[in-house]
Amino acid sequence: MTHYLGIDVGGTNVKAAVVGDDGGVKAFVQRRWSGGEPYELVSVATELADVVVAEVTEGPVACGVGCAGIVAHDLGVVRRSPNLPTWHDVRLAEMLGKQIALPMIIDNDANAAAYAEYLVGAARDATSAVVITLGTGMGAGIILNGSVYHGNHGFAGEIGHTTVDMSSRTPCACGGSGCLEPLVNAESLVSRALSHIERETSSSLGGSTEGLTARDIGVAAAEGDKAALAAVDELGRALGVGLANITALLDPEVIVIGGGVAEVGLLLLDSARNELVRRTSRCRENLPRVAPAVLGPAAGVVGAALLARDEFLR
Repeated sequence: MTHYLGIDVGGTNVKAAVVGDDGGVKAFVQRRWSGGEPYELVSVATELADVVVAEVTEGPVACGVGCAGIVAHDLGVVRRSPNLPTWHDVRLAEMLGKQIALPMIIDNDANAAAYAEYLVGAARDATSAVVITLGTGMGAGIILNGSVYHGNHGFAGEIGHTTVDMSSRTPCACGGSGCLEPLVNAESLVSRALSHIERETSSSLGGSTEGLTARDIGVAAAEGDKAALAAVDELGRALGVGLANITALLDPEVIVIGGGVAEVGLLLLDSARNELVRRTSRCRENLPRVAPAVLGPAAGVVGAALLARDEFLR
């Protein structure tokens, strides 16, 4: 079996894995990383690559990298990244290639995760898919006719920065307001839950609001907690608005939802589906399937490795 190296660069973690040509993970490691200069990332990524390569008997033949931000994938350049504010036109493929000494391809991290879910995950066997990652922000990758759709300048998939409320003054990380992302990210879910806890004093979450997570809220909602249920339903309906917009624009076969916020579980997806149906009643019989992601934290490294596989096997 041929092996490929996958690296996933985020604002808080760097991950590396050796992945087989079937998408199976042979070795995996991750390290907390609070962001820094490109040369620091190269050092961390190279160390992690050495760790996972040492765990397999047959070394990788190519490397794929997923990086948060606007990526010129054809040039191997990270144009800019909200998670890495000092990065501007970083020639990451060239820098990493000098240290790792493998053929190198770089793409946006959400695109890499989407490619993995499309090939070996929840969107397997679909012809078109949109894979959404909900966490600190909102990322998405678009798969059309078996390939990642990048758009003309690499901006495709920035669904979180579509405007859903022109009157809103809620700021977004992109510098605008009225965007979908601040309505459906992790901060929004916790904020909604805290607001309902104040009114629902009998909530099981009332005594443990410090450090409250999406998983905590999901567990409480599954147990029938009214404050948690209301927060999940509100966020799900906001997400459903985004799904309706995606459907109107792209008409994908499947929309996959992953990321930390998705740990809330099926209650969130049910609420989002209901809103999607309500807003697209004219085409209700032909709506996309909405499914939870299945690859978890490894999606980015698996997708990056498979992007390398398909780039260098042409």
